[in-house]
Amino acid sequence: MNNLEGKVCIVTGSTSGIGLATAKELAKMGATTVLVARNEARGKVALAEVAEYSKTDNAELFICDLSSPSSIVEFTETFKRKYSRLDVLVNNAGMMSNERVETESGIELTFAVNHLGYFITTNLLLEMLSDTPASRIIVVASDLHTRGKIDPNNLMHEHDYDGFTAYCDSKLANLLFTYKMVDILQGSDTTINAVHPGVIKTKFGIEDRSSKNTFPMGIISPEDGAKAQIYLSSSPDIQGITGKYFNEMHIEQSSAMSYNENLADVLWQKSIEYSRE
Repeated sequence: MNNLEGKVCIVTGSTSGIGLATAKELAKMGATTVLVARNEARGKVALAEVAEYSKTDNAELFICDLSSPSSIVEFTETFKRKYSRLDVLVNNAGMMSNERVETESGIELTFAVNHLGYFITTNLLLEMLSDTPASRIIVVASDLHTRGKIDPNNLMHEHDYDGFTAYCDSKLANLLFTYKMVDILQGSDTTINAVHPGVIKTKFGIEDRSSKNTFPMGIISPEDGAKAQIYLSSSPDIQGITGKYFNEMHIEQSSAMSYNENLADVLWQKSIEYSRE
């Protein structure tokens, strides 16, 4: 097992599923592990599970609504006041919705959590990541990105909303963001990689009854699904590897659209605009 003593890791969406499984293992490896949760009660339960599993007291809970830019600012500022380093950022939080929901700032919720949450959190912590030797950013994506077809003029899915389509588009956005970040990170030894953890037995395996599409039913346990992002977070084998798409623990090519630099540039600029709450 890789030793992470002295390292600080953040795992978003860590109250259940692969996020919780990842937090448990990173804490067991000795890392100071920060769980990020929207619901305080669920977060406290998860924190207790991490402590019991890891047999340590080196985990901490931060409350943050990743659909809210101001909440992310508050979380990251609090984190930076307490910690002087960040070795691993696991952007794991995700959701999908059968119905179109907007945040208080008018952003479609799936886009807000699955993409903007990653975008804002990473950028607000980027200086700390860059100042920490050999830090790593992990973006939890999905092979459903191959079914994404982002329309820059309809990022909010205002017409004919379909929850499955919105989810696939958000996962394509994860890949576009990952590859764009490689350029941003040039000159530092911070790496960023995206991962499809497999189709997990979690709440995502549900039918979208408002759509002709069906979300895939999970076949992999959260513990097995977490292995890929634990590997990306801790293994010395991938030190220095960046800008890759991992299908579980194997590097693969992602969809052709995910490498579209013009689309990535447009998404980046739109994301900046949408991040202003």
